[in-house]
Amino acid sequence: MSHRPTPELGTEGDGLEEMENRAFFNQITWVDCAGTSCGTPRRWDLEPRPPNHPEAGLALATPFAIAVSEDDDTLVVTAASSNKVFTVNANTGEVLGRTDVDAVPRGIALVSDDDGAPDQAWVLNAVENTVSLVDLKDVANPSVSRTFDLDDPTPANIKSGRMAFHDANMSSTGTFSCDSCHPDNHTDQIAWVLDTPQCDVEGCDQIMPRVTMPARGLRDTAPYHWDGIPGDPFGGINTSSLNEEVDPNCDEGDEESCVRHLVDGSQETTMCDQSDCPTNDEGLPGLMDAAERDALTKYLLAVPYPPAPGRSFDDRITEEAADGFFEFSFINDTGRTTGAQTCGGCHKMPFLVSTNTPGSGMDAPTWRGAYERWMLLPQGRLNIHDLLEIVDMDDTFPERDMWTLGGASDDIWEMVLQQSTGHSGSFARQTTLNDDTANDSLTDDLLDQLEESASDGAVLLQAEGVEIDADSVTEIALEWTNGTYESRISADTYSRSELISMASAGELILTITARAPANIQSDSSQPAIWPVAPIHAQTRTVELATLSDSFTLRINGRHVEAGSAVYMNGARVEGSVSCESGAFPNCTDETLIVTLDEAPADGGIHFLQLQNPEGLFSNDMMIWSEQNPLPARTGNLIASGGAFNFGQGQFDDNWNAVEIVTNSIEEIGGEVRIDLREAGDFPWFAQISHAIMVVGGQEYTLCYDAKADASRYITAYTDTNMDNWVNTSGGQFRADLTTDYQTFQHTFTIEQTDLHGRVAFDFAQSATNVQIDNIGVYEGSECGSP
Repeated sequence: MSHRPTPELGTEGDGLEEMENRAFFNQITWVDCAGTSCGTPRRWDLEPRPPNHPEAGLALATPFAIAVSEDDDTLVVTAASSNKVFTVNANTGEVLGRTDVDAVPRGIALVSDDDGAPDQAWVLNAVENTVSLVDLKDVANPSVSRTFDLDDPTPANIKSGRMAFHDANMSSTGTFSCDSCHPDNHTDQIAWVLDTPQCDVEGCDQIMPRVTMPARGLRDTAPYHWDGIPGDPFGGINTSSLNEEVDPNCDEGDEESCVRHLVDGSQETTMCDQSDCPTNDEGLPGLMDAAERDALTKYLLAVPYPPAPGRSFDDRITEEAADGFFEFSFINDTGRTTGAQTCGGCHKMPFLVSTNTPGSGMDAPTWRGAYERWMLLPQGRLNIHDLLEIVDMDDTFPERDMWTLGGASDDIWEMVLQQSTGHSGSFARQTTLNDDTANDSLTDDLLDQLEESASDGAVLLQAEGVEIDADSVTEIALEWTNGTYESRISADTYSRSELISMASAGELILTITARAPANIQSDSSQPAIWPVAPIHAQTRTVELATLSDSFTLRINGRHVEAGSAVYMNGARVEGSVSCESGAFPNCTDETLIVTLDEAPADGGIHFLQLQNPEGLFSNDMMIWSEQNPLPARTGNLIASGGAFNFGQGQFDDNWNAVEIVTNSIEEIGGEVRIDLREAGDFPWFAQISHAIMVVGGQEYTLCYDAKADASRYITAYTDTNMDNWVNTSGGQFRADLTTDYQTFQHTFTIEQTDLHGRVAFDFAQSATNVQIDNIGVYEGSECGSP
């Protein structure tokens, strides 16, 4: 299947109507690689090109699985969104015949006869969860000879919704489904010109392109699109109404009503022929009936993000990921003036989204799943080919490179890879005991953790294998319960040491798997926890819940159940969760009180999670504790460093500058040069600054090298950062500069902890130029390496 090329759309006001309900061309691509290299691809259309459309029932949407007969004459293909198996002449591309199968056929096992011609095919219908046996003796008239039902625990309404999501018959031409643009609820990474609302300011006369958004992890992230319009329970500004707030279009207390608004909108627009759009049994535009829309709504709310790919099996995030969480929310984005909001000011906990962005009305989309996306920003403007050439990035880049270009540091990327999407890091881990692995140290370490996780209720630890003796092989199936492996077949129990001994002796082969715990179902909601604040609102700064002296945390929470377990830094701890008022699962104002039996051993940032009883885990939520001293922090506390090594972009990428009275402030030759045009009315009219966390009662030393074109002075200090800039270093430190570099050192003690603080230098006292280098802030009374 290929995206329909529409380069003219948007340039002359063209959009959804001009697409004629043909978002994709369904094709088979043929490449001859018989020689030393592959030839030019040839594409066979499976349907007529617009303005002609396939007759009803003849579309072959989403060609998916393909097999070639042994005589190389016939292709057997599935059309996953049309629920068909069809045959094709492998030499001409002519469609020979077709037959209907169950929902979403995605796999083929082809059997050829003695002459190499197709005989029969086993077809996996992935969503219906059946297998069809297709008779292919007459390739012009294939037929289903038998269908086998497979066991499927999926609730009926979610399964029906998934079928609707994949059903191309819900589009007017039958040529594409929701899944065509959102493959497996992901994104096709294409910028479309469809029906983007025009804004209400002068000059908004084009239909703007929009990159397809993922259709997964929607719960608790409304509204559901860049423009802040579909499924909006909050109201306020959006891209079509920047100057006047609008009312909500769905109920904040009924998330299904918000997703249903999204579904209804897509049926009326993208999925429907704009020149002839029918109405359904509710009188709503579009082909889906009410039951199908309701089922699709439930399905969309049930689709999660995959488990975190980088999370350790012990469920603890790494130091790099922890630094990424902190940087995301507390290190100002670099910018002229005193800096921009942090990423976390817009991409808010719990799920890194927000709405009503000032100035644009847009949503801030989630960073969850960023490791699977390379198209960034609403129009994909960071992916423009010319820009990629400028930064010397070719067309084989991994996703990470694009996010780095967009501002993600290595630590933030680790945050992306390790943040919880609902499962323990132990989930889906597996090891096999045999005579080669039984005594391996990694096996021992893994089993230690999996057994601990199972005892905590984080996973269900089960095992399957065989016992082997001289005369027989006996099936064995076990489950970790109450500190032993109990048989699921008999009354037998085994200790780990017994299993290791049996495997070492060649008497046992056993695969042990950490499965989802008992209370995780298809429609289970991931618990969401965040600092007390509206879940959707952007803020200038990020605030953390702080552990009280009575070891309590007051937070917001959603989908949290009575008896939830408390985890700190990936390990279960003794504690409890209660509603501040009301009762689970609907605490008044969604306000929870988490009570710990004891404070963390070290003060500082910690990561809180709640787990519903044998259910899903919440997001990772940073909290602050000062009941015990913080571990000493060594080295330069300025996260990006202050040595300004040539060519590394440390200054441009990480420092903020006020340039009201300067010609420029820039890194040149491994130092920062402040080229002043004139003295300012205030010293901060020429300034550099960097975010830095400081802790109450801690002694710090600020060190730097500086010189000027002539004798003059500058000032250095720490303050509370935007937007009040209250001094925290006991005043400003004066440094008298000469034409030679000198090293300056200022020692001070911070009175109050400030997670948002900054170190700053003011230069506008004089019009004389300044050079500065080797800036560092260190705990204690001595300088270190910048």
